Amino acid sequence: MSTADLPSDLAEWQWPAAPNTDDPRCRVVIVGGGLAGLEVARQLAALGVDDVLVIEAGPARDLLHINSAHNPDEALRTFLDPVGDPHFQRCWASDSAPHYAANAGLRRRLGGRSLYWYGASLPVEDWALADWPESIVTDLRGSWQGGRPLYEQVAADLGIDPTRLDSQQPVLKVGGFRLVRTPQAETRFGDDGRWYAYSPLDHWRHPVTGAALDGPRGIRFLCGTEVLSVDVKDGRARGVHVRETGPNAKGRRIAADSVVLAAGTIESSRLAIQVLRATDPSRPPRLNGLTDHIVQGFFLRVRASGDSGDSGDARAPRGLSDITPGSYVTACEDGARSNLFVTVERPEPDVLLFDVRLTGEQVPGTGSHVTCEPAGEYPWRTTVTAALAPADRDVIGRQRQVLDEVWSQLAAEFGLTATPLAFDDFDHPVRTNAFVLPESIGAETSEGPFTWSSLLGTEDHEGCTLPLGDVLDDRHAFTAVPGLYACGPATFPRMGAANPSLTTLALARRLAHVLAAAHGRQAHPVTSEVDA
Repeated sequence: MSTADLPSDLAEWQWPAAPNTDDPRCRVVIVGGGLAGLEVARQLAALGVDDVLVIEAGPARDLLHINSAHNPDEALRTFLDPVGDPHFQRCWASDSAPHYAANAGLRRRLGGRSLYWYGASLPVEDWALADWPESIVTDLRGSWQGGRPLYEQVAADLGIDPTRLDSQQPVLKVGGFRLVRTPQAETRFGDDGRWYAYSPLDHWRHPVTGAALDGPRGIRFLCGTEVLSVDVKDGRARGVHVRETGPNAKGRRIAADSVVLAAGTIESSRLAIQVLRATDPSRPPRLNGLTDHIVQGFFLRVRASGDSGDSGDARAPRGLSDITPGSYVTACEDGARSNLFVTVERPEPDVLLFDVRLTGEQVPGTGSHVTCEPAGEYPWRTTVTAALAPADRDVIGRQRQVLDEVWSQLAAEFGLTATPLAFDDFDHPVRTNAFVLPESIGAETSEGPFTWSSLLGTEDHEGCTLPLGDVLDDRHAFTAVPGLYACGPATFPRMGAANPSLTTLALARRLAHVLAAAHGRQAHPVTSEVDA
């Protein structure tokens, strides 16, 4: 296997290029080196499981968060316009374009989407957790291993407030909406607007300089390597079949006692479909329930001050001109199944830019699915189908009502004429959230508002094809394939409205303890790493 992907100072992280056996083996193979896979690996190592291999299809040459590596405009462009990102790749075909096409894809690099996200850390709402297995809900919300619940433990480790949004003191009021600071697992540094959100890589390399820190003991990485399939023998997962990326690459087998799928929802679904079909040829090569968040919003640019004269400026805001830039959030009433975010920037001393958006739940159903075409060789061709159910159309309509309410309030605050917002067809929007790029919104001569919506598959929140309590049991294991596990948003029974990262980290910790126990490593109860 090639070691060229890792920088020289990180070479010791690399899995041996030439194992001493033709049948290399490790205790746990984790497929995917993103947020979920790396966190499972990190937690396993902390529990004493000392033979963990993380396989990542992309390279490991650049291990910094994009907002640490680049200035704000360049980082935003890399995030919202991924065509210029060398790590961007889409490994499926969309049967529902423009959804899951265009800017929908993976960031194939060690660190994955953990090097792109904005750190928003919200728990799945109770109304969505109602469809989750009770044992998992108890661990997340009630108590885990006799200590604090997982949500509280992980939030404490991230340095964010673990309390519910509705129990926090609001710091921004927009009409009837009371917003709090968005809990974000981020760290700002320097004086040029740079920052980074949490990544498990932070424990092993410096998040600003990229220099190696304390090595990931017990963990090795195999980068630039695609996992073709899960190896199954006698009905049990026994390892994986892999192939280096690039021309003339040959496949080989890596044996393992346990295999964890953490390659992103669609890639993990492909691997799952292949292995489920291998164990049961009569099973359709399809996994239903694919979801992404339903996201709509508007941008508004206003003057925060002006020549008021003796009578005051009619356009001057009453209460918002002194607002601290940043991100604010509140939960909408249950019928909207959405969270309202208001992000405020001050690009110039007397200018405020409002980015108002709602992030809502798409319900899992049979209309959205991942399908593979069975063939003689792996990997199978994968197709994504996305359809909005009537309940999802209701969310779209309710979101637009909320956005109109917020717009009306902002218009009143700034003395603007509050004509009703005009929205494009959600399935074929003229403007997406990429409109906030400087070359787009900066070219507009009017203040707005400018409405937009995100196409499904572009929020990086896909999930729900391998739900716990269905395809998986409550120990994260495939019910039909012993030795095979999964983690990440693919395993959520329902997504809710929250960014999935906090829950992904919590479930990664839970899965690591399950695997450690299976490998004879049982840790003592810990409330959090902060308290350890």
